[in-house]
Amino acid sequence: MLRTYRAHRIVRWTPVQAYDLVADVDSYPDFLPGWRHARVVARDNNRAEVEQQIGIGPLTLRFDSTATFVPHTRIVIRSRAKPFVSLDLRWSFTPLGDGCRVDLVIDAEFRSRAMALSAAPVMDALTQRIMTAFERRARCLYEV
Repeated sequence: MLRTYRAHRIVRWTPVQAYDLVADVDSYPDFLPGWRHARVVARDNNRAEVEQQIGIGPLTLRFDSTATFVPHTRIVIRSRAKPFVSLDLRWSFTPLGDGCRVDLVIDAEFRSRAMALSAAPVMDALTQRIMTAFERRARCLYEV
């Protein structure tokens, strides 16, 4: 069963700054909760192939994904690899005055019912923690 999780923030950074932060996939393990590994293995124009490993509660998930970049506007990270039927993370960056609105929508469907039941209770909180981690990272990088 496909489940959708959402988070958004209004931030004082520009869409370019927010986009650049999310586009730096290789840095995810440095600051994202649960991200144990993220490495771009191939890049071509506005697409990248990424190896990732995350921990969700008691689960460790290793999967390959494809990231599609629309500079300063949108990033979509998609996986169809096990353990997922589908996993889509959609980031969007909308200008607002001196800052921007950052939206994260995660659609996740697991192949295993047992895995879906194990992950469901933590996915909403994980989505919020991901957004909070990006905010903290932006403060470290952009506030002097």
